Amino acid sequence: NEPDKKISCPETLVFDFPIDIRKATSILYPGQIRGGDFKAHGGFRFDNSRPDEITVTAPIDASVVVGARYPAFGEVQYTLEFEHPCGIRYRLGHLLTLAPKFQAIAEKFPLPETLDSRTTEVRPPVAVKKGEIIATAVGLTGKGVGGTGAANTFVDWGVYDYRQKNEASKDPAWAAAHTSPTYQYGVCWFDWISKEDRAIVLSLPSSDGTSGTQSDLCK
Repeated sequence: NEPDKKISCPETLVFDFPIDIRKATSILYPGQIRGGDFKAHGGFRFDNSRPDEITVTAPIDASVVVGARYPAFGEVQYTLEFEHPCGIRYRLGHLLTLAPKFQAIAEKFPLPETLDSRTTEVRPPVAVKKGEIIATAVGLTGKGVGGTGAANTFVDWGVYDYRQKNEASKDPAWAAAHTSPTYQYGVCWFDWISKEDRAIVLSLPSSDGTSGTQSDLCK
C-alpha cells in the first residue's frame, strides 16, 4: 500500500547508516536481480563479524508502520518498516535479535510455519528517534534446525520515496514487469546519505557475485 503524503519533506533528508559501516565487508546494491527475483532493497554483509556483533540503529526520525516475523533455517527473522511523516519509508530486514521496544511490537505479528515474509500493519505507529537501537543481532547464527552451523551475518536495507515513482518506472516495459509499489517507489539509498558515506559505500565490493554492481536504481 502506498502511504499518505501528510507533510512536506525537508529539502534534504539525509540518512545515517543504520549499522557501523566500518564492519561491513561488502554491500548489496538496491534494484537488482538476486536469487532469481528483483530486489528493490540493498544491504550489508559482515563476513568478519558474528550476528551479535552488529547493532542496528534508526538512520532518521520515523515511525514503525509495518513488520513481519518468519522462520528461516530454524531461526526467527524480523522485518520492520519505518515511515517519515512526509511519505519516505525505509525497511530493515533479517533482524535477528530486537531491542525490547521492538520485540514487543514484533510479538504481535503472525509467526507462520514457513518462510512467509508478508507484513502486518503496526497500529498505532510507534515513533522512533534517529540513533535509537532497533536490533542487537542480524542474519543467522547457523545453529537453528536446518542451519549450516556457520554464521551468516547480513542485514537488508531499502529506502522508498512515495512522493513520486522512480526513474526506472518511467519506462513502460520496466513498469509492466515490476508492478510492486516497492519496486516503483524504491530508490538508491546511496543518493540519500552524505557524500562522505557514499564514498565509503562505493569503495566496498558487491556482495552479489552475479549482478555485481548492476542496478536499475543506482546510476
